[in-house]
Amino acid sequence: MDFIRNRKSPKILFPARNPQSKTQMGFPLDKGSMKIRRMIHEDIGPISTLWLEMMREHERRDHHFALATDHPEQSFCEYLEGILQKQDAVVYVAEESGGVVGYVLALILDNPEIFELQKYGFIGEMSVAQQVRRQGTGRLLWESAKKWFRRKGITVVQLNVSPKNETGIPFWSSLGFGDFLEIKWCDLEKE
Repeated sequence: MDFIRNRKSPKILFPARNPQSKTQMGFPLDKGSMKIRRMIHEDIGPISTLWLEMMREHERRDHHFALATDHPEQSFCEYLEGILQKQDAVVYVAEESGGVVGYVLALILDNPEIFELQKYGFIGEMSVAQQVRRQGTGRLLWESAKKWFRRKGITVVQLNVSPKNETGIPFWSSLGFGDFLEIKWCDLEKE
């Protein structure tokens, strides 16, 4: 397996991991050897690999998801490093057989003061590796994020899902998410 060193954070390798440092941090769930736990620094490389796979899937479905650089995973790694320092954001990872097979990014966002609801939860993204999809991994990740939101006093959670994501829409609906806003896009250069 090849490893790529992140230029801005030399400690991060893709898909770097140190399984010994994580085994005590996870808690076993009903799904065999699957563990859901909070992200640690060594997870950034494997998570960015899953993120890039997810984004490439979105790009194939819809040109609006086109990535800007040759190595977007490096920018995403820097973003994840910042998440590790935040109190209002968390990443949970699904680990199976010593490897990261999924993650969910959960954030707490502020509403403008004009609204009664001052803060709300937001699922920034979720990605599950192809080989473990439709086996309950996404549901377990959501349950961990939901517990974190509740501990933080959050009562409402939002997310965005592409209308072309034929698996994401029914997945999120099955977890109780309903329609709220519809995002529109206008290419001014094509007018």
